[in-house]
Amino acid sequence: QWCREILANSPTAIRCLKAAMNADCDGQAGLQELAGCATMLYYMSEEAQEGRNAFVEKRKPEFSKFKRQP
Repeated sequence: QWCREILANSPTAIRCLKAAMNADCDGQAGLQELAGCATMLYYMSEEAQEGRNAFVEKRKPEFSKFKRQP
């Protein structure tokens, strides 16, 4: 059940969360990846736009249309 809940979220946000969890072990490279993911998520992605629009429109975001990256 919780896996389905996690996978219903933004693929980029999930990737960013994974980078955050790994940043401690990966040193400087992990922190750089985390910063890059966070910047992309907040400013540059269609996923971010969908999330912001859903929030403003008071609806659940629809992230299933976005491709999941490894």
